[in-house]
Amino acid sequence: MIAKKIAKKPEIRDDYSHLGRYVAAAREKGEKLDRFWIVGCDAGTDLADLDTALIEIEATRAFNSKLTDRTYHLVVSFHAGEQDKLSLADLQDIERAFAEALGFADHQRVAGTHINTDNFHLHIAYNKIHPETHRCHTPHRDFFTLSKVARAMEQKYGLKVDRGIGAEPNPVSAKARDYEARTWQQSFERHLIDHKAEILAMIGTTNSWAEVHQGLAEYDAEIHKRGVGLVIRRIDGAGAIKASALDRSCSLKNLEQRFGPYQPPGLERDRTRAERPPRKPYLAKPLTRHPATSKLWRTWRQDKPSGFLGRHLFNLRSWRDYLMADAHKDALALAIIVTHREFLHLLIGDDPAPRHAVSRSIRPALESWLAAAPWRHPAIAGIGRGALAALGLKGDRTGRALFPLRDEDGHVWAIHAIDESGRSCTIGDATRPGLRYVLDHAGRLDATDPHAGPILLSTDAIAASLARTGTDQPAVLVGREADLPRTATALKRRHPQAAIEILTPTASPEAEAAARAVGGRVVRCDQFQSLADRVARQLSERQIVALDPDLAHAMGAFVETALTPDQAKPSSPKPSGPGRSR
Repeated sequence: MIAKKIAKKPEIRDDYSHLGRYVAAAREKGEKLDRFWIVGCDAGTDLADLDTALIEIEATRAFNSKLTDRTYHLVVSFHAGEQDKLSLADLQDIERAFAEALGFADHQRVAGTHINTDNFHLHIAYNKIHPETHRCHTPHRDFFTLSKVARAMEQKYGLKVDRGIGAEPNPVSAKARDYEARTWQQSFERHLIDHKAEILAMIGTTNSWAEVHQGLAEYDAEIHKRGVGLVIRRIDGAGAIKASALDRSCSLKNLEQRFGPYQPPGLERDRTRAERPPRKPYLAKPLTRHPATSKLWRTWRQDKPSGFLGRHLFNLRSWRDYLMADAHKDALALAIIVTHREFLHLLIGDDPAPRHAVSRSIRPALESWLAAAPWRHPAIAGIGRGALAALGLKGDRTGRALFPLRDEDGHVWAIHAIDESGRSCTIGDATRPGLRYVLDHAGRLDATDPHAGPILLSTDAIAASLARTGTDQPAVLVGREADLPRTATALKRRHPQAAIEILTPTASPEAEAAARAVGGRVVRCDQFQSLADRVARQLSERQIVALDPDLAHAMGAFVETALTPDQAKPSSPKPSGPGRSR
């Protein structure tokens, strides 16, 4: 659970009624309203009472109209599948807990839960003006309050625990995070924090400023006086951190009480450094977590251009630049890059002005990726324009849906893409064993209890998406047919009551082997779309629909009420009861 206050933008007018209607309408693309309630209004508590309740809330706000920020907008996001665990009473209890902790227990508010393909979240619009005192209440240090309540609610309702405030004992500054996002390398600040325990132990046993300088040199650092405090900075490069930010025991006041007035590092530091290099130097190590990182990092260290001209002439200023420049010829570099979700749009050609300027060295890689990834026409007949909408998929800005194929450790090795016409392409190494992508927005395959319904398994993204949309059952897309038996067996072991169904557009020995291994079945899906169109047309004309039960089941129909082809023949007796077409 993640609770976040949505800050009001200065240029936008504080309009509570607009926000209240937004909560009730779920206007974002792909969203729909799930639950809705109103608190603290005499007008009522339901959606039908919204207009009257907003009039009542605006009347309260009119008593304190001079303020420009009289609304507190809170969004509480849940993990996939958690909406099934929470009743309306549970959600209202969670909202009440946040209201009490923030000081809004007696305040008017509108709340609603929204569902989309990505997550389930709760919007709460608090009126900061108290209905009786007419004073404006603004919570102080609310980020700590939100984190504390979120952890308590996760424990109370058995929800997945998120990393809240304090989960990372030594978070780096915004400037350091910005450097890491731009370069994909460890900042100097994080280097110090990673060795914090050792550095503090060293300082705790020293008796002079000279010993402090000598000890910090082991970590490629030195301590200097700046203004009224101290900073720890890199000896021969950029990067610094306030000494007190590392630990309060390192403040100027505390250290001068121990060692006397500050003394800068002297010649002994240079002699020590010349005789003995730092034991744990700062190397700006890669932050990318991927099995391919070590090999490429060694190559980067050996080939890294030295000096200002070397770095700027080749535009290879960072580890990220090196990966992007090398990815058009090295599959390992590509594998590392695709693990970064923020760069998925680059792999498929969408370039919406990223936060940081993209180096010119990236462009050859982009051109090579696009040239090396031919787009294939769909194997399933009837797929055409509007394919993504028919499949229930959300495309990116270029109209393409992306399926990152991961190994068992969560590392992305390839990306499968479908465009709005149903064409597909694969970028990366999809032949690597064990790759898969799970289509399960409800999180049923990751839930504590095993899934007891059908599980759809396929190597064709369109088949998996179409069947998932029609049946509302989880689907698993695997990278290659050879992995079908292994993946099916693993799913059956984890979900013993589930029926494993193998979807394939063409005949496949691997699909047959997978079905035999788990007692499942193979469903041919080469005509799903045309079949769906024919069924829809016949139903609209009030005709009796002849439908094979296997295909009916795969399409999501109720097999118990479907007619067999023999029953649908004109010579057959007119069916009655549940067998009649509707």
